[in-house]
Amino acid sequence: MAAKQLKGVILSIEDTLLNTGKIKADIFAEVEKLMAFFTLRGIKPVLLANRQWTISDHNNNKKDLFDFLEEHFKDLTIFTPQRNAKIPHKPSSAATQYVLDAMNWKSNEIIYIGSRDDDMRTAVNGKILFLRAIWYSNNTDYGFEFSEPKELARFIDTLCLRKHFWSHEIKDGDFEYYSLAPFSTYKPEFRKYSENARAAAKFGQGDVDFWLGALVTSMYFTGIHQRIDFIAAYPGHKAGVGNVKMNDDLMTFGKCFNKGYLHDLIERHTTATKSQNARREGKKIDHHNQLNTIKLNKLPKKNYGKKYKNAPLKFGKTVLLVDDICTKGWSLEAARKYIERTGAKTIMVTWLKTINTDIETIGVTQEFDPYQVTTFTNTPLGKTYGYHTYHVDGAASEELGEQLQQYIDWDWPN
Repeated sequence: MAAKQLKGVILSIEDTLLNTGKIKADIFAEVEKLMAFFTLRGIKPVLLANRQWTISDHNNNKKDLFDFLEEHFKDLTIFTPQRNAKIPHKPSSAATQYVLDAMNWKSNEIIYIGSRDDDMRTAVNGKILFLRAIWYSNNTDYGFEFSEPKELARFIDTLCLRKHFWSHEIKDGDFEYYSLAPFSTYKPEFRKYSENARAAAKFGQGDVDFWLGALVTSMYFTGIHQRIDFIAAYPGHKAGVGNVKMNDDLMTFGKCFNKGYLHDLIERHTTATKSQNARREGKKIDHHNQLNTIKLNKLPKKNYGKKYKNAPLKFGKTVLLVDDICTKGWSLEAARKYIERTGAKTIMVTWLKTINTDIETIGVTQEFDPYQVTTFTNTPLGKTYGYHTYHVDGAASEELGEQLQQYIDWDWPN
């Protein structure tokens, strides 16, 4: 699917544009800046509302809120069954589809900004990325949370308006891999963002929200979310499950599209040797370091809730596998081999890809149970994907570096 560009936003009224009761003028002034930002960036705002609203003026006279908003925000287009009976009510998928058809938009050319469970359900039913406004009040646990309009505008400006979503792409039969940009702490053009990403991935420092936001928006605007059933993060080298840096955001991303986040799908049953420790100790490690230290959980938990009663992975299902920094790809490739044994397929994505290092597949041929601890020996490597052959967009790294700096320095545009 060709990458989409952000064209518009669907907004809710209650606790998004305005709060109930007496208007909080200081926050509404920030909302006004957000609406002006949309105009400045050529993003079309539309309002989707079910019921009639009124507002009181300074003399306590009642006024139609839709009329007030149209007068106040000249670019705003309003969709409501109160004005047009043909417009379906939220939270039905028909409501957002009506807006999409009227505006000639695709679902992943827009985002939904709301604050309540009803907004969340509307976005999920419409398969639209949900950004949750909590600047007036915090009403639901779903969606990507933004505490002020400025924070949301920064997210859109630095992450949603990118034109170069993946620097590396490999699509070869059942092998599918994507990465945001090259990784190198030596090359000057890559060093700053690479150091930031490494600090975020390894220590929870740097700008974790930026990297996860970049990954989420790249997957959304290129339509990857439409082709998956489950999401799983590859665990760190220590025994355990999940990835503490990514769990929350990946679960939120999954919930936006009713995809299950399986934090405990891939279990590191034995601590793996870290490559830097092996180099320091003069030991040589290879792909067996990953193959022999993981297995799958047959009945994982969906979104940290109840365990599945039956194995969710089977033929026809696709798992999105996520990791931070990829070198030769052995981690994700080991997980792919285990998942393939269930009949399911994978799509693999990472924040960054180490420069000048080819990705190597693993040629597992033996029969094994992916839910049991297995010891592999003398497993050959498989196909090699050359770094330069699949480095498809050199502008992605430059753009990502610029956007990271903008993210750090961001303020309302003049």
